[in-house]
Formats: sequence, structure tokens, C-alpha cells
Amino acid sequence: MLQQRKKDYLQRLIDEFFKKLQQVVSGDAQLGDAERQSLLQECFVFFSENFDVSGSENLPMLVEKISDGELLEQYAKALMLRYDISEQKDRGDLYRALEIVEYIQDADKTYSWDRVVLREDLLHRLGE
Repeated sequence: MLQQRKKDYLQRLIDEFFKKLQQVVSGDAQLGDAERQSLLQECFVFFSENFDVSGSENLPMLVEKISDGELLEQYAKALMLRYDISEQKDRGDLYRALEIVEYIQDADKTYSWDRVVLREDLLHRLGE
């Protein structure tokens, strides 16, 4: 019971963070590129500190470290946002995010509109 409450609390914090981050990326909040990069870096620090994710894990190792599907989906969103914000446009982030989303779709048979939109956004960016 306590573990579930902790998970719910972490999920709520992550959802709020990603909502703010999405506002920043979409331009609703007026922040410079440095602030955007800083917010995104905080996101990856969160995953690193709480789930020991370094960014070099393969999918099975990543799934083992982040066992919750919703958190994996948030990680995929962070990878896509990093691609959108960065100047280098590392397509590896997009491929990794797409791999994560497809794994979640295979593992979780419930329909998720957000997941479908995320997958289509990733495919659109990869097609450019």
C-alpha cells in the first residue's frame, strides 16, 4: 500500500513536470533555450537518480530499471523533447523513444490515445 502511494506520488510529480516542460517547448511559457535545456536536464537527472538510468542501456535493461509503463512513456517523451530542443538533432533519441513506445504497446494491450500520438509524432520526426 505504501509502495503504491509512493508510485502515485512520483507519477503525479512527473506528470506535472512534463506538463510544464511541454508548455516551455511549445512556446506557451516564454523561456530561453538555456532554461529549456536546464529543465530537460533536470528530467534526465530525475531518471538517473531515481532509477539509475544512464542513457546507454539497451531496452531490456531500461525496462528492468523503469518497470512502470507510464514512467517508460514519460522517458520516451523526454527523449523526443531532447531531440526537439537540441541543435544536433540526434536521431538516435527518436529511434530509442520509438523502441520504448512500441515495447509499451506490445506489453500493455489497453488503448492509449497519448501513446498513439507519441508514436505518430516520433514516426513523423523520423520521416523528416
